[in-house]
Amino acid sequence: MKKKKTTEQNEFEEFEPYGIDKFSKIPSWITITFVKFWAAAAAVFFIIIGGLDVGLDFTETADADIQTQLSVSLAIVVLIALFLALFMNYVVKILSRVLYSRRNNTYRFTIYNKTGFSAFLVYFGYNIVLSIILYFVVSYMGYLGLVFDPFGTTGGYGIEPFSYGLYYIVIDAVFLLIKNLCIAIYNRVSYSKQIKDNRPIVVEL
Repeated sequence: MKKKKTTEQNEFEEFEPYGIDKFSKIPSWITITFVKFWAAAAAVFFIIIGGLDVGLDFTETADADIQTQLSVSLAIVVLIALFLALFMNYVVKILSRVLYSRRNNTYRFTIYNKTGFSAFLVYFGYNIVLSIILYFVVSYMGYLGLVFDPFGTTGGYGIEPFSYGLYYIVIDAVFLLIKNLCIAIYNRVSYSKQIKDNRPIVVEL
């Protein structure tokens, strides 16, 4: 009887519903970061490069006036932000919720984890901010001729999918660090205030 119980216990311990394939051994932060990188690179590719196939021409000529250049730049910023908001809200956020557990707090790797249409608006506003920052980052790196150009298509300047994805990951990581620090401070302060009532407030966004 004891042997049978031990056997059943071992079978139960060996069965891991989230550990049945090799991909489950990949850390969640790597998976989420890679998906974000792919999304940012895809946004540039499909909107800036692939947009030509559907009539979206964002080509800026050297003799274009400032107003035209600003209009083109604003259109690029908004469209990329819209693409990323849809992807981050309906793909990356859902992925982080699926991978979440008490031992694996994947909410740390996304900027907002609530549901509803308001979440999309948050992601759209967030990606507008990131797109504006990235516009200046790409412009500055292009001015220095340091834009990553593996296929020799940009000549070291201009917007390019792989470098844009890398810049996006770096800037997003800075915002995530600030968010997680603010939450940690808030939780610690709330815990200190509520410890007497044994009702600490824990926030997870």
